[in-house]
Amino acid sequence: MDAMVLAAMAKWPNVPAVYGWLRLDARGQWWLDGTRVEHAGLLDFLQRNYARDGLGRYYVQNGPQKVYVELDAAPFVARHAPVGWSLTPPCEEAVPRAAFLSDDGDLYLEMAGELARLDDRDWAMLAECLVDEQGRPAGEAALADFQAGRGALALQLPEGDLALERTELEALIARYGIDCTPQPPDGACVPTPGAGR
Repeated sequence: MDAMVLAAMAKWPNVPAVYGWLRLDARGQWWLDGTRVEHAGLLDFLQRNYARDGLGRYYVQNGPQKVYVELDAAPFVARHAPVGWSLTPPCEEAVPRAAFLSDDGDLYLEMAGELARLDDRDWAMLAECLVDEQGRPAGEAALADFQAGRGALALQLPEGDLALERTELEALIARYGIDCTPQPPDGACVPTPGAGR
């Protein structure tokens, strides 16, 4: 986190948190009060000060104030390129350790102990890495069988093969202890960002 953020937290330790103001969508785009964030400086700030609390809620530390983030899919979004992986928000270790296909057909990856949804624009390219139990390229029929509960598939990646696990999205979110829609405690006053300083 930024030094100025840490200093503000020490100076004003009891500023109420903000809920329902900031959102991260399934493609890694930030939304502030319903408007897509496009300002490069603000995007950089959001990503540098992004964190998780002990209850599985993700937030941006805005000075002394936590601004909780609503997640459309997962706390991170993975992109794949010929040179490797990247995460939004950025994470130090972007190497897949586990792979999951959700009941709605989205691919999720575990990276650095965190859950990331593959950006849907990369799914066609990554589908070429799917192999069946014999290591042969898996076509649409094999994928349909897998989604119906028949057969096994793996992702054949430069970093190593990952067995693909079928899962319901709700179960996957629970497995990683993620709260996608943080809510204020009952009866709490919900300020707007920057209030109370």
